[in-house]
Amino acid sequence: MEEKKSNKIFHIIIFSLVIIVLLFNVFSYFGASIFLPGRELREISGVDPQTGRRTSLDVSKGTVILNIWATWCGACLAEMPEINKIAEKHQVYGAIKPAFKYEVYREVKPGFKSVIANEEFFEDLYISVLPTTLLIQDGVIKKVHSGTMTTDFAEEWVKF
Repeated sequence: MEEKKSNKIFHIIIFSLVIIVLLFNVFSYFGASIFLPGRELREISGVDPQTGRRTSLDVSKGTVILNIWATWCGACLAEMPEINKIAEKHQVYGAIKPAFKYEVYREVKPGFKSVIANEEFFEDLYISVLPTTLLIQDGVIKKVHSGTMTTDFAEEWVKF
């Protein structure tokens, strides 16, 4: 009898842990999409990847596409040609997650201004999936896309 009770408790604990892990993974992937639309984002501060100086990007006016990426992220690097095409037609900025690799940055040649933001920036925006792209209009986040971006998707998005 005592063994059945301890087995039941063990199964409840394991089940609870599985549920917690699943909810954490769902939140990690969709957290930004759930909590960011409607939130203000007017400026992104960080380090200019080319000069090494502190700088900031003003995203408070007009329609801005913010690509959040990293030089160590394979999916981010694979999407860079698409982001560069989007930047030919739209205002695109980048927020780069540390740790930064200058030689990779130079090799992918982003066609838009970027800053290497501090970790708090990504935590504050619930960014745990890279790449992630934000649509910002007049300093307010309107849409969030986790995963790679395409030019066709961006065109539909900007029509919003």
